[in-house]
Amino acid sequence: MNDDLFDLTRQRIARIEALVAEARALDDDEELDAEEEFARRARAGELGIDWQVLQGRIDLGETSRTAIFDGTDDSVAALSVREAANEGVGLIGEEARAIADAEGEPDPVAELELERERLLARGAALRTRLSDLIGPTEGMPR
Repeated sequence: MNDDLFDLTRQRIARIEALVAEARALDDDEELDAEEEFARRARAGELGIDWQVLQGRIDLGETSRTAIFDGTDDSVAALSVREAANEGVGLIGEEARAIADAEGEPDPVAELELERERLLARGAALRTRLSDLIGPTEGMPR
């Protein structure tokens, strides 16, 4: 049964990834325009003071959106943005659970958490294998 659930989760993830890739392929220019529009709105303060500060730092090359969301940027503004994003993700998760429950589907949040753990374990195993093959590497994530 766990294998069936795992396969179903992988199929759902593959479908989502395919849809995302298709959407991106439809109009890459639109994505760039969206990023530029986001940056413009952040600079103007339309997204709040935290994003205004962070966008200024992005413009100066002091941080990036990736650093903001992966926790590398440990500034107060980045922490505030991450907390707000986590709250939003929590609300989306609650909505997804409610929809899945109403349709008799498995909990999508639990499925994603299991897949995340599996991927983290696989990444750790691959890093170990790589380290065993070539030895420790400077700057390699642990």
